[in-house]
Parts: sequence; C-alpha cells; structure tokens
Amino acid sequence: MSLTQLSAMLDASAQPFLADFASTRFVQLYLYVHRVDGLEPGVYRHWPDTGELEIVRGRCVAFSMIADIDRAVRAHGDRGYRYVHFEAGAIGQRLYLAAEALGLGGTGIGAFFDDEVHRYLNLARDQGQVVYHFAIGYGG
Repeated sequence: MSLTQLSAMLDASAQPFLADFASTRFVQLYLYVHRVDGLEPGVYRHWPDTGELEIVRGRCVAFSMIADIDRAVRAHGDRGYRYVHFEAGAIGQRLYLAAEALGLGGTGIGAFFDDEVHRYLNLARDQGQVVYHFAIGYGG
C-alpha cells in the first residue's frame, strides 16, 4: 500500500458525519503499520485535526478505535455509550468505502481481547477503551 493511499483513507475516516452528538470526537484511531511504502512499520496514533501520525510503539495496516467513553457519557448521559459505537461504526464504514475506492480490501474486526490491546498500547483506564478494529490490505 502506498503512503498516498493510506493518507486518502485517513482523510476519509476523519470526515465529519451528521449526528446529533457529532460536535465532539470520542474515538481515536490507532494504526498498526506493516507494509506501507514510505512509512516505517510501527504503531501510530492518527490526529485527524492535523493529519499527523504520531509513533506510539515499536517498529512493527490495521486500525484500533480507542474511545473516551467517560467523556462521551459526561457529555450525553447514558446515550454517550451508544454514540461512541455509532462514531466507530461510521469511521469503519468510511474505511470500507475508501479501501474499495483505492482497490484495496478491508474488514471490520469485532473479536479481540480488550485487556491485551490496552496492554499493547500502554493505555491506562482513563486513556480510553478499545471499541473496534479494522484491517486493510490487498486481497488474497
């Protein structure tokens, strides 16, 4: 995958979406980069406002969506929990569409071990909760 393709997918994932709670983002995207031309393997955090990729870990594309559920609940009460998952689903949908448009394959991943992901990313309880994963690459 090229860095240009990855950038297009990240741009697509960061586009605003229409929802009554969408004024604030609650989901942070983490990337597990393996084979992207022009980008060292590793784990990166994507900052959608600037487009910056911050290296988080290692020299090791799958995505982890890490949500600030506490902040969502403070902002929207119990519905905040639903809104977090709605937002993650909207990001996943955009990644599906961007992958297809770029001639790549993508898949959402709902089966994962939360605690293992948190340990791998060195996330403390107050730093977010993994809610969804997504993998992108060339078809087999």
